Amino acid sequence: MLIVEDSPAEAEAFAVLVASQGHNPVVAPSAEAALDTLPVSSPDAVLLDLSLPGMSGVEFLHALMKRRQPLPVVAISGVASEEEARRCLELGAVEFLPKPLIIDQLRIVLDFLELQLLTRRFTEDVLKLNRRRYSRVEVSLEVKVEEPGGQLLGRSVDLSPFGLKIGSAGEVQPGGPVRLYFSPPDGDPPISVLSLLVRKDPDGHAFAFVSLTNADFQRLKSFVDSRLPDAS
Repeated sequence: MLIVEDSPAEAEAFAVLVASQGHNPVVAPSAEAALDTLPVSSPDAVLLDLSLPGMSGVEFLHALMKRRQPLPVVAISGVASEEEARRCLELGAVEFLPKPLIIDQLRIVLDFLELQLLTRRFTEDVLKLNRRRYSRVEVSLEVKVEEPGGQLLGRSVDLSPFGLKIGSAGEVQPGGPVRLYFSPPDGDPPISVLSLLVRKDPDGHAFAFVSLTNADFQRLKSFVDSRLPDAS
């Protein structure tokens, strides 16, 4: 993620947060430097301060449009007017956040951007094919569901390496990104995974994992294999 911020202290704070979310932060102190580094860093998204020395954040958005380089941009500012914020959104910014930033709010936006990226990279047809190839096993685990409106606790109905079903997930809406936390009974640390509610069934809410690490995938695969009827 490219962070365009002229304040070293704020740039460092943003970089730490971005890294804690599992992303690779690249910092540019100006819009001009950001444009220069785009071909090299090839970021998946941009965190853009509107109040910059030289070229402004709004001018940076104009430059992106001229380059026909579609990048999700989160615009931030402590002094921008309502009109300027609206202009940023018109120029393609996916979100505008006022300073001082609420960390949890920025974290949710980063999760949303990650979900957008992952759903672009993996088509729904491929995801459906993979899920159908792998069996689900019945298992009751405590699951915490964290979404923009808050969090809730539920229990799983079944589990596979590609997703799980929860007996109830409150008012979570299909298509909305959430983060799930749960602990398979294998003694290892809890799993945290960005997920998508894909279906509401009579017996529960079905979630698809969209950011599961390879290590956690193998961990869930081993657990599910051990629960299958023909497992030795």
